[in-house]
Amino acid sequence: MAKELARDYAGTLTQVGAMGYSHFGFRLAGYAPSVPEPKPQDKARLLRAAGLQVGVVRFSPINADYDKQIAEAVGIGAPIIAMTAAAPFISHQLGVATRAAFDAWLPQLARLGARCRAAGLRLAYHTHWWDYMPLEGGEAPLDIIARTMAPQDVAFEVDLAWAWYGGAAPLDILARLGPRVASMHLKDIDRHRGKSVTDHAVVIGHGEMDYAALLPRIHRLTSAVGYLEVDSPDDGLATAAEGARFFRATR
Repeated sequence: MAKELARDYAGTLTQVGAMGYSHFGFRLAGYAPSVPEPKPQDKARLLRAAGLQVGVVRFSPINADYDKQIAEAVGIGAPIIAMTAAAPFISHQLGVATRAAFDAWLPQLARLGARCRAAGLRLAYHTHWWDYMPLEGGEAPLDIIARTMAPQDVAFEVDLAWAWYGGAAPLDILARLGPRVASMHLKDIDRHRGKSVTDHAVVIGHGEMDYAALLPRIHRLTSAVGYLEVDSPDDGLATAAEGARFFRATR
């Protein structure tokens, strides 16, 4: 919803709140440096005015000034800060990395988790389709992180559509990770739309995942907040409105 926020930050939040959403997440400094944004405390004030709670905020994958971004998250009042992706998977070819490169990056994730915890934040690793696909040796990135990282330092933001796209059953992932699921991204998959993988992301109820059946079971498995997300919507507000209608129809 970056385009809509750039045009009218307060007005966009007001419209989202009126749709019935409870939380709103933010990208932190450096994610879209050309887009002017309010100061952290002003973001929190605008959210409250729109009837929304501060949701998950996301580290910029290209801005390595983590201390600055942690301070911004604290200033906004965010409870959870998400690591957008493991650097080896976005450094060269999207979604492709060696086990050696991934293993070399893991200590950075552990240190960042400890820094976030010291600041009163919960770090959540955001999952993509490649996180469910085995690396050399047969173990998938998600499983490596879950096995090697302390739960108090690294939780997970499970993108249900990317789990589906990566060949995993979303409900099985939620059940297996249990309380380590800090938040979720809810979107659907339509493999006939567009050419790239992210083009296949559509609003819930408009793809192949059968969210009408999934949502009640998701609610029984986890109390984590689910955030509607579509990676490249033509109209962010219209997409949010369509998602809100689907949520209401499935209650």
